[in-house]
Amino acid sequence: MRRTIIAGLCLMLGVTMTQAQVKLAFKPETGSKYTYQTEIVQDIKQSAMGRELPIEETVTMGFLMDIQNSNGKETGAQFSLQDVSYLLSSPMMKMSYDSKKPTENPNALDKIHEKIFGSVLGKSYVLSIAPDGSVNSVTGVDAVIVGIAQAVAADGEMGAQLSSSLTSQWLGESAIKGMFEQTFRVFPSNGIKPGDSWTIESNYGVSNKKSDIKTLYSLQDVKDGVATISVKATVELNPGGGLEGTLTGTQSGILLVDAKTGIPVSSDLTLNIKGPVKQQQVEIQMEMAAKMKTTVKEIN
Repeated sequence: MRRTIIAGLCLMLGVTMTQAQVKLAFKPETGSKYTYQTEIVQDIKQSAMGRELPIEETVTMGFLMDIQNSNGKETGAQFSLQDVSYLLSSPMMKMSYDSKKPTENPNALDKIHEKIFGSVLGKSYVLSIAPDGSVNSVTGVDAVIVGIAQAVAADGEMGAQLSSSLTSQWLGESAIKGMFEQTFRVFPSNGIKPGDSWTIESNYGVSNKKSDIKTLYSLQDVKDGVATISVKATVELNPGGGLEGTLTGTQSGILLVDAKTGIPVSSDLTLNIKGPVKQQQVEIQMEMAAKMKTTVKEIN
């Protein structure tokens, strides 16, 4: 009798543990639509030869996310750019653009930004996304690049330089893949329960800027169908842009994920990195703090 009771308790415990586990994966329903809004705010400080150069850069992008198909192995999702804003400010220059309102008294750089971002509005990228959130492929980039080139054709070298920089950092294939993978590629291969942790290593290359990120994810809880996941990462970044060296630091924050669909309801991450770099043999102390926020909402 006692063995029967113990066996029954073990069975109940096993059932309870099984029920507590969740299998998180990117699996939204075909035909569902979402708004995807992301904001990246960067505060950069560069010090060299007794002088300091602060740079502030803010980028926001709003996409319409349309789930076109899913076969269990990958999901096809179309992302159409609906709105965008860009601001770069330093003691040497200021550039801005906002698709929702015109820039007051635009300078030459503002006007080129308006042409570049204006040519991208309404354009679409189609991503093939695996269940773990990895982006297998990105299509639609060629049309974006052709549109940008045509928009700045009359702006000479300045237009070519700005379009190349913005394409590599924000609008090109590697940039788009990296942006969405940092939001979606967060899922382990196995079922998990609150208290479990897993690690994902990522390598991103945008132009000659490369980053290695090793992230420890921990499932805190699942409540009302939403999984709360904490993020702690170590980061190594080669900044590129003629700078030689590596910046190191950490990234941390919280992700809220719809446990049923794998859609990231929101993410709020903070990055802090610093280190010495060189440009033409001049040593520069560089420090960057960035805040990245993303919200995804289903359209009913």
